[in-house]
Amino acid sequence: MINLKRLSTNQLITFFLLRLEPFLIGICLFSGMFLDFPGPLLKLLKVGSYLILFFLILWRWKRFAYVFTRDIPLLCLVGTAVWSVGWSAVPGIPELLRAVLRATALGAYLAVRYNPKEQMRLVAWVLGIVAILSLLVTLAHGLGDAPAQGIFRHKNHLARLMTLNAIISLLSILNHRKYRWVGWVGFSLSVLMLLLSQGKSALLIFLVMITLLPLHNFVKQHYKLQTVLYMVSALLAFVASILMLVNLEFILVDILGKDLQLNGRLPIWTLVFDKILERPWLGYGFEGFWSSDAGYSVINSTWLAHRGYGNAHSGYLELALQLGFLGIFLFVLSLLIALFKTIQVLSVTKKLEFFWMFLYLVFFSIVNLSLDPSILAEDIVWTLYVSTALSAAVYQSRIVKNRHLVSFREQEVGSRDFGSQNRKEVRVKKSCVAHSYEKPCKLFQ
Repeated sequence: MINLKRLSTNQLITFFLLRLEPFLIGICLFSGMFLDFPGPLLKLLKVGSYLILFFLILWRWKRFAYVFTRDIPLLCLVGTAVWSVGWSAVPGIPELLRAVLRATALGAYLAVRYNPKEQMRLVAWVLGIVAILSLLVTLAHGLGDAPAQGIFRHKNHLARLMTLNAIISLLSILNHRKYRWVGWVGFSLSVLMLLLSQGKSALLIFLVMITLLPLHNFVKQHYKLQTVLYMVSALLAFVASILMLVNLEFILVDILGKDLQLNGRLPIWTLVFDKILERPWLGYGFEGFWSSDAGYSVINSTWLAHRGYGNAHSGYLELALQLGFLGIFLFVLSLLIALFKTIQVLSVTKKLEFFWMFLYLVFFSIVNLSLDPSILAEDIVWTLYVSTALSAAVYQSRIVKNRHLVSFREQEVGSRDFGSQNRKEVRVKKSCVAHSYEKPCKLFQ
């Protein structure tokens, strides 16, 4: 028990900040959602998130600077977005750019302050609150044929976050024996809201994520068995892809209730791709396309004219419009590096939180195919990508560093004949590598 009377003023401030920090981070995460709240409340939430994040980063600015530079392609991608203001088709600094920088900084701070297990728990609580509030709002409006939106502006925003919450709830069921009922409640509520939202694309993504869950058992096997299982999985994925392509019309029309033009997305993608080829390398600048003459021509030629604003309905196409092939290259490079490092850490640690990071990277790469763009967006989905990519880089570097230290110490011990006592010491050092992401091995301190 901490005696607060014995603490100095600075220690008291630090103590209360540590207690309040999860709630402050939760407020910042809520500000990164497309909430259907009154305008003054939304503005207060966003202004508060800027102030909170500013002081939190100022508190840990050295560590923040270190972690944020662990993923160079990601850093270059964000820098290119800022730099693109110089060649944007619409002059001026867009307001959304400041919001994207805030969402990016929040993701970096999550990687600074919390380990992957703590991040997973924090996101689970936030999305659990979102699910409860959305259910209450849906019941208040009454259940009908219309898709449920919950506390969001659009059903797709609710559907994709409920997909995430369902996967986190399932993983918590596997990880916690004592509080499994909490996981089952969260999973049931998330699936219910996902079905009420009638988000067919999000539902398909959810089913894909469910099929990936058995992969966690693969990484626990011997490396030779892992290789065989991965080859079988790749073969099954290839066969499934062929079957989906052959039966594409049946899947889209009869199962998902869509047409072969993906509910009007295909004509938009065709026109957008033509506009990308007009300025392929650097694009139209961040938020520069849809306010330009080229953007208005796409809007007026499609059903987007009924909405009055532009949206490529694909994160990759939206990124190509804004930053060209340079932006696509930087993002894909960042994603591949994050996947490689996550798989490397997962293969060493076998921990469920790193498997969650792997699942999230897969989710993020799929959700940007046809849902609302989430790359360089004022969105919790982008925030979680930043925290996942940076966390993977930090923990992979720790494991590699500790492996080098182990190898160096083994060479020192092996060069001398100290008997069985020293050989036992080497075995102890080897055992520290597998869990070196949690805390530094005492032998190396």
